[in-house]
Amino acid sequence: MNDNPLETFLNKHALRADKYRNLLEEMLAHQEAYSYAEKTLSGIWDYIDQYDSITDSQIEAIENIRLKPSIGYGVQNTISNSETS
Repeated sequence: MNDNPLETFLNKHALRADKYRNLLEEMLAHQEAYSYAEKTLSGIWDYIDQYDSITDSQIEAIENIRLKPSIGYGVQNTISNSETS
């Protein structure tokens, strides 16, 4: 077990960033569903790559976008809530 609180904190945030990096990868692969938010999602992706972290606001943005695919994109094709829980 690591006794360094800073390292523990950073590792926790890196794990959280990895979770959302994977979700972003899936969302960006569904371009027809999330094309309206491509700049936002790509910007968050870049931030995660640069800092190996993600902010609460970025997580909220991802979750909001994930729940609102483009009109005409089938609900059955969206990434399910259970995959991110």
